[in-house]
Amino acid sequence: MDHFFSEADRVIKKGGAIVVFMAVIKVESLVELAQKHGFYYKTTGVWHKTNPMPRNMNLHFVNSNESWVYFVKGARTGTFNNHGKLILDYIETSVTPKSETLFGRHPTQKPVQLMAHFINLLSNEGDMIFDPFMGSGTTGVAAVCANRNFIGVDLSSEYTKIATNRITEVLTQPQQETLELDE
Repeated sequence: MDHFFSEADRVIKKGGAIVVFMAVIKVESLVELAQKHGFYYKTTGVWHKTNPMPRNMNLHFVNSNESWVYFVKGARTGTFNNHGKLILDYIETSVTPKSETLFGRHPTQKPVQLMAHFINLLSNEGDMIFDPFMGSGTTGVAAVCANRNFIGVDLSSEYTKIATNRITEVLTQPQQETLELDE
């Protein structure tokens, strides 16, 4: 992650946002690394999964929450399109629906609705959204639906193919809709 933040510092414009999903136990270490590279820590929030996988439910609690951390590069604030509304650091959605896995599935795939929440809040139409860990392309789908530009990379050619197919399908649909969280 130290190398990631070094490269992120190189390519992200001043005031640009980074959102990282992670286990809550790693937040403090991540914040230290980000600050070392000139990123301002804004907040830590929670994504609550309304229908989590009930793995090992007889052994321990079912994990229904995932932490996210929000940073801004080289500034105390960046774009925040809340339109005067109170936005909580708690987001509740289902896990990725089956309709979003038609081209394939990634082990840590997020739902488009979740990524659209961050894209709509933290960027403007025409902005560039960059996902250096693109996986199945959820961020790209949310970005193009929100009229943003998108660049994504992944080490796996299998996931790059899945992401390309998903994003291409959205781009070839006759009418795009802006995705937002239900209120």
